[in-house]
Amino acid sequence: MRRLHFALLSLLLVVAAQPLVAATYYVGTCKVGAFGTISAAVTSVPAGSIINVCPGTYAEQVTISKELTLKGIFDDNSSQAVISVPSSGLATTSSIYFGTVAPQVEVTAGPVNISNITVDGTAGSTNCPSTYEAGIFYSSGSSGTVTDVETRNQSCNSEGVGIVAENGAGATQSVTIENSIINTNSYISILACSEQIPSTLTASIKNNYVDATNIGIDLWCNVGGSVSGNVVAAGAIGVYAESPSITVSGNTVTAAGLYGIDAQGSVVSGNTVNNASCGIYIEVASSVTSNRISNSTDGICLNAGGATIESNIITQSDIGIEFSCNTGTLSGNTINGAATGIDSVPAAFTGVNKFYNVGTVRTGGAC
Repeated sequence: MRRLHFALLSLLLVVAAQPLVAATYYVGTCKVGAFGTISAAVTSVPAGSIINVCPGTYAEQVTISKELTLKGIFDDNSSQAVISVPSSGLATTSSIYFGTVAPQVEVTAGPVNISNITVDGTAGSTNCPSTYEAGIFYSSGSSGTVTDVETRNQSCNSEGVGIVAENGAGATQSVTIENSIINTNSYISILACSEQIPSTLTASIKNNYVDATNIGIDLWCNVGGSVSGNVVAAGAIGVYAESPSITVSGNTVTAAGLYGIDAQGSVVSGNTVNNASCGIYIEVASSVTSNRISNSTDGICLNAGGATIESNIITQSDIGIEFSCNTGTLSGNTINGAATGIDSVPAAFTGVNKFYNVGTVRTGGAC
């Protein structure tokens, strides 16, 4: 009998010592036994778990350092789970792009998937960090998907950023940002960057609504991936495609005070750009095809030679295509309703394009 009791006790101790298995856990007041804070949940649950966040406001800085899913849920006729800035402010962490950054939500592992969460930086305006502020920050070595999320009011010190994804040396990571709303950020709404050659980060940024005070979507250095199907309203630059490994397609960009799309070796195709100072600015030789540009001061601007510019439709611009004496392959474009069709064109240029309602079809400038 003693041996039986000892065996049963040993079995109970072994079972009790086993860690919790990945499962679904809750935060907030809509579920009995739920965690009181998001931070407590992400610290305590096993990797691979799902954390459902009840509607409410959670004033905390959250760091996610294990694989999991964080999502807001519907309860009592509401589905808005809001992460706000705590009264103590935001601690800083290191960043490849910024040096240091103060994130409301930091992800250091992966995959970490975040959905149906609002990240609101409003409270930070009275308690700003002395560096850049970010709503969601996927730091080097992390991965995952952000979907149906809203980041808003990251506006401290004119250095607020909605969502950041970056990666340095090491394994290649992937981050997707989709179907989300990113607005009222004082610096950049969405930023993705990789400092490595070849790139160690693939970013897929698609079907988001971006309302940017300054820069809408910034793809920096060597990051790979795509920007597609987004609606972007920007104060300065709609899509800043600084990486040659990026494809920019099917986006709608409006009201960019500087450039609708800044192309630096990227593929830019099938976009609609309205009301920009320059619809598409080619800073490094790029492929620019089948875009529709209207009501911009200059439709397409060349600041480098070697670009391919084909089958674009440019309407109601002062200048359809500004060559600035650069060379390029330019054919099959339609320019309608411009004071000047193509400007500062090298003498050797021979491309065939269509011009309608254009005051002066071609000028050579000082070329």
